[in-house]
Amino acid sequence: MKKKNPDTAVIFLTARDLESDQLRGFELGADDYVIKPFPISVFQKKVSALLSRIQKQSAIDCYDDGNLFINFSEMSATLAGEDISFTAMEYRILKILTANMQIVLTRRILLEKLWDADGNFVDEHALTCAISRIRAKIEAGSFQYIKTVYGMGYMWVGGLKK
Repeated sequence: MKKKNPDTAVIFLTARDLESDQLRGFELGADDYVIKPFPISVFQKKVSALLSRIQKQSAIDCYDDGNLFINFSEMSATLAGEDISFTAMEYRILKILTANMQIVLTRRILLEKLWDADGNFVDEHALTCAISRIRAKIEAGSFQYIKTVYGMGYMWVGGLKK
């Protein structure tokens, strides 16, 4: 089963408690080996932890609403099937906005998140220009993605009809 579908979670539930049986189970591809009898609450936690780990491993770093697709890992994007190019700064801004959908991010918060470990500083004017360039690239059609909340900052609204 693991050879065909490596992302499939496999947990052995068995009364076989010999060390050799456990080792054989793991050699066959088990993610966990639970020996009966066991408390159901412990088993539930094991399943939850395993599923969480699998989700994190298989999660692709993307945004997709059916119209706009952004792959942050590959730094590629399409709008209605057409390629769009963004600068590295624009990808960073998009990543922050899409990760905080429907949450107002103040200019200060955005600037703090954009100031990187190398000390590359982003000022308010650069932020305003970058947001404007992003809007020009993705909001030319009938969709709105970034809402300006006057006096506060910006909010990702995810492709609302204008």
